[in-house]
Amino acid sequence: MTKQTLFLALCSVSCWVHADWDVPISATTEANYYADPETKRSSVVPSVWILTDYHRPQHRGDHDPDYLSAKVLNEADCGAGKMRMVSSIYYSLSMGKGDALSFSTFTSEWSRPAPRSPSASVFEYLCPKKQ
Repeated sequence: MTKQTLFLALCSVSCWVHADWDVPISATTEANYYADPETKRSSVVPSVWILTDYHRPQHRGDHDPDYLSAKVLNEADCGAGKMRMVSSIYYSLSMGKGDALSFSTFTSEWSRPAPRSPSASVFEYLCPKKQ
């Protein structure tokens, strides 16, 4: 992929994933997690963009700049109790601001979120228990 094509893809996705990020999902000593209710899709495979806002810069690789936040599109299989990541964007500043450093559309394998983890909170947001 050429740099120009990648830049255009990042710009379009960055605009498309804009949110107020006012729905807190989880918090740990490393980061706060927010859901974008505007992107929550209730369907056979519900999905939502989640913003992870790290408290300290995160290291990606020897030649890559550090990042302070990431937006990840998550999908859930409510019946199977599993989730996967579909897309991710890493940002130089907190709260999804600054330069978009990288963009990935790699879809991860379905897996069960660990109990009491941020992933479990995202799963519960996408697949609320019926009362």
